[in-house]
Parts: sequence; structure tokens; C-alpha cells
Amino acid sequence: MLDMGMDDVVVASDKDGVALALKRATRAVDRENSLRQLHRQAVVERNNLQAAIDNLPSPIFFKNRAGIYSGCNKAFEEYIGLPSDEVHGSSVYDVAPPELAKIYESADEELMSRGGVQIYEAEVRYANGDIRNVTFHKAVTHDKSTGEVSGLAGAMLDITDRKRLEERLKRAAERDDLTNAYNRRKFFEMAGEIEIRSRQEGIDLSVLVVDVDHFKQINDRFGHACGDNSLCHLVGILEKELPEPHVFARAGGEEFFCLLYDCDIRKAYRIADAIRAKVDVSPYNFDGLEIFLKVSIGVADVGDGEKLSQAIIRADQALYRAKEEGRNRVITA
Repeated sequence: MLDMGMDDVVVASDKDGVALALKRATRAVDRENSLRQLHRQAVVERNNLQAAIDNLPSPIFFKNRAGIYSGCNKAFEEYIGLPSDEVHGSSVYDVAPPELAKIYESADEELMSRGGVQIYEAEVRYANGDIRNVTFHKAVTHDKSTGEVSGLAGAMLDITDRKRLEERLKRAAERDDLTNAYNRRKFFEMAGEIEIRSRQEGIDLSVLVVDVDHFKQINDRFGHACGDNSLCHLVGILEKELPEPHVFARAGGEEFFCLLYDCDIRKAYRIADAIRAKVDVSPYNFDGLEIFLKVSIGVADVGDGEKLSQAIIRADQALYRAKEEGRNRVITA
């Protein structure tokens, strides 16, 4: 009791002194009880908060001003692959590869220096090996007594499904459903960018218009499934014969547009004839039958001051002449 003011009892010999000492001791005991009650409340609140965030599916974490982890939820433990007691007291360098740790540390330092919130997307690898797309949502925390920045709180929202949907929608907008080649709209979008760059750099461009010979006969004789397979087979050949930066697309039906980068008319002709020859000797199997394709190709270079669309018209006219002259051939405009 001496620590709580009862020392006054020893030195006070009158009733008033004893009463004063008791009053002081009572106040000290009340203060001690209040502190204990506040501590118990803080523990309960902390446990309630931990229980709440442990039941959230998104990884949540806390860091102090030095960037050291001061807490997390179970979802974050699963992400990191460590229990919370091992996460607590660790830095990002203890739980992430060095190259990623440096990026995360830089982002944290920027946030704590300017305050506010920080949102960014990232691709992360979970401890079980899963690669997920996430959005980091982070905000600074403050010391209530001083108002100073005390650290940060962060959450990782999984956006993998959204990203996959966006990719599917993008592919649907850019790709032909049947062959998975670029579609006509995407071709002209990409070709327009290449055309601008080629003019700036003085690079030659040429175009091919490729068409399957007697395609209707294939459909009529073997069915539309066979015709569809023939187009996919042709796309496989074009992919091998026209690597980047060349671009090709299904223009419609059995016709394909090709843009050849850094190719004058002579080089374009050689590439076109190589495609024709490859198709000629590359049958594909359909229901046990070997199906041989033939293609005709029109070639045109993109002249100075000429629009790409104009060169395609000339290549299409050359294709028409190839059809008239017997098919399975290459004609230049």
C-alpha cells in the first residue's frame, strides 16, 4: 500500500491526515483499476478486430513507420506462407523476393511521405505457387496523441477473375472467333500504327491479300466443318511464315490481309510465294482424309504518299488477276 499513498498514514498523526492519505490511496487504486480496465478493453477490441479481419477473404496487413510488419490477417498468412507471429517484426525483404521487396518498399515510403491513400495493381505469387492479379489499397495510419504518421494499413483485393474477363473481352474484340487470327478491325488499328512508324523511319511496307482457291468446293464436298478446319490450317501456316513484326488478319470469309514490315515489292513477292508453296505441300487431316489447299495471293507495296487502304485495293486487284490466270499463284500489282 505504500506505493499507493499510505505512506501518509505513517507520518500523519491526526484524523485529517489519515483521511487525506486514505483518499489519495483510493484515488491511486481507482487509477490503477481504470488503467487495467482500459487495458482489458484494448485487448478485447484488438481481439475483436483480429477476429473480424481474419474472416475477410482479402489479405490485410499493417506496418509501422519503419516499414516493419505489425500485424496481419489469416488471408495474408496464406499469401505469405508464414504464421502471423513470424510475419510480425519482419520487413518486406524477409517475406518477398529482393526485386519485388524493393518495389514494395519504395511504394510504402512514397505513401508515408506524402500521406493519403495509394492504389495500384500488381501480379503476385502466393506461397502455394498461384499467380494472382491484385489491387493494393493502402493508407497511412496516425498516432492519435500526436497526429504523426505511425505506419500504414493495406489490403490486397484479388482481381484475377476480372482481369481474365477483360482479357477474354479484349480477345473477342480483336480476334476472329473461328481461327483466332486478328480480325479486320484490329488489323487496321495495328497497321495504322505501323504505317506511321514506317514513314517516320523510312521503312518499306507491302501488303498481301491471300485467298483460298475453290473454297466453296471444299465446303460443298466435305462440309463446312472441313472448310472451317482449312482456314485454321492456313492461319497456322501464316503464323509460321509471317513472324512479328509482320501482321496478318482474317479479312472475311476465306480472305486474309497481311502487312509486311521492311519489305519492298520484290521481298514481299518472295515471302508470298513461299507461303503459296508451303500451303501447296502441307495437307491437313479431316476425318481420315488428306485435304490439300491452294491459295492465290495479290501483292502490292505501299507507295510514297499512298494510303494503306489504297495499296490493299491494288493487291486485291492483283489477286483477282491471279484467280483469272489459273489460281495457285502470286501476282504483283
